[in-house]
Amino acid sequence: MDQFKAENEEMSMSDVLNFEDFNLPSVGDTIEGEVVRVTPSEVTVDINGATEGTIYLSELSLAKVDNAHEVVKVGDKIQAVIKKINDEQILLSPKALMERGRFNELKAAFENGEVLQAKVTRAMKNALIVNVGMEAFLPASMIDVEYVSELDSYVGQTIPVRIVEFNNRNRRMTVSRKAVVAEQQKLDRTSQLETLAIGDVFEGKVVRIQPYGAFVRFGALEGMVHISEISHTGVSKIEDALSIGQEVSVKVIKVDGLKISLSIKAAMPTPFEEVSKVHQVGDVVSGEVTQLTEYGAFVKLAEGVEGLVHMSELSWGHRPKVEDVVSQGQAVNVKIISLNPETGRIGLSIKQIDADPWTVFPNQVGDVVKGKVTNVTELGAFISVAPFIEGLAHFSEASWNPSVRMADLVSVGDEVDVKIISFDSEKHRIGLSLRQVKNNPWSEAGIKEGDVVEGTVTGMNSRGAHVAIAEDVVGFLPINQIADKRISKVEDELNQGQAIKAKVMKFDANRANLELSIRRIEEDAERAEFNKYIKEQDSVENETLGDLFGDSLKDLL
Repeated sequence: MDQFKAENEEMSMSDVLNFEDFNLPSVGDTIEGEVVRVTPSEVTVDINGATEGTIYLSELSLAKVDNAHEVVKVGDKIQAVIKKINDEQILLSPKALMERGRFNELKAAFENGEVLQAKVTRAMKNALIVNVGMEAFLPASMIDVEYVSELDSYVGQTIPVRIVEFNNRNRRMTVSRKAVVAEQQKLDRTSQLETLAIGDVFEGKVVRIQPYGAFVRFGALEGMVHISEISHTGVSKIEDALSIGQEVSVKVIKVDGLKISLSIKAAMPTPFEEVSKVHQVGDVVSGEVTQLTEYGAFVKLAEGVEGLVHMSELSWGHRPKVEDVVSQGQAVNVKIISLNPETGRIGLSIKQIDADPWTVFPNQVGDVVKGKVTNVTELGAFISVAPFIEGLAHFSEASWNPSVRMADLVSVGDEVDVKIISFDSEKHRIGLSLRQVKNNPWSEAGIKEGDVVEGTVTGMNSRGAHVAIAEDVVGFLPINQIADKRISKVEDELNQGQAIKAKVMKFDANRANLELSIRRIEEDAERAEFNKYIKEQDSVENETLGDLFGDSLKDLL
């Protein structure tokens, strides 16, 4: 054959075809030859030692090649498809052979539903062109489970796809990434559901918004956040709080098959927790009065956080009405006196912003201070002796005169001097006395039982009369001690303001008890006269006997 070639170098392709010992393959046949020459733009292949074929650079490989030397070298064995035969040359294409093989592989992949890796080469208006070894068509609607509008971002990426349409005749293919994503999501959902538990917290993305709630995708699953579970402070319109694509933290609160209920607010600290991080018991904070009730006032400290100022914490004064201290909408300073994490309740105080007046009260037991009568009851008189310091003067401490009532002695608004007789700063109690401002006149009266004293009738009743002996020293004269005769009315014997003399029958300075008697004065006088008479009679009798018996009687005596 080499001799044949040497002798017939000028033979045309027709001459070669007419050579009786050479059987040239037809267009479309696959041949194998040896590379005998390589230039940057083409490769020459010896076909069975009978003739040569040419491979242009564009037909050398499926991949883009800039220089034939990058792919082959002289002496390499190479397979190719005969694409064209004419009088001048035989054109070969390894690329076509590769495409035929790749086509068959892709056909098998289509039939078996295999997932292929595709390189996105360019973007069109409503589709992507990808390469799976051959070009394929990827419609925009099949790119993802959600609609994709921005296609250019996919160019250059390698993405998983499945062939969904395969045309043998024109070797065209349609692929879908959506089918692969959807299937994987289904597997992921199943896997994620197996371990999903109430209380789990995930990072998710808002994918849909409805009037009643928002749908959030977390991992392969999707759940709904009801409008009531978006915020601790409440949401009237979902769009005011969330937007499509927004990243959020969610907590699983209910699972019913594929129906998953989520909560955004449950994944966040409560407003109470936020406040308790910043403030503690003892802090003074600003707030706004939001509501008045019969038991106190509610004060807003932060969005979604309110505390209660109980009426006992409004003022150091005596139980004022809530509306006398604060009004709705008023800005106030309050002191935190309790934080309860279990109930989320906050106790507040307005009065404790200032020092407890009972702890800084400058006076002590025994001091005499000025005060103002604020109320008079059967129990006694309530008297204010300093701002927010109010004490009780018991009715027994009204006067040294036990017959004087508190209501007869003082009235609301009176300025009085009182003596502090007890003080308890912890219980906020102070005992006062009106009578002890002066010395006890009973102790200084110098009266003892049996004395006859002078006094003035100050009052009368059915049982007797009250007689003033000295200031605040008043004794009682029973009706049966007024006269030695039986009387039915005190007024028949005595007059109001009448000066009398009476005998002291009983006297107890500690108990302020003095009992008097007019009748005993007369009885004592009569007894004295009688005793005097007896003594006189005894004397007369002795003198008479002496005269009769003389010295003899004396000797007998």
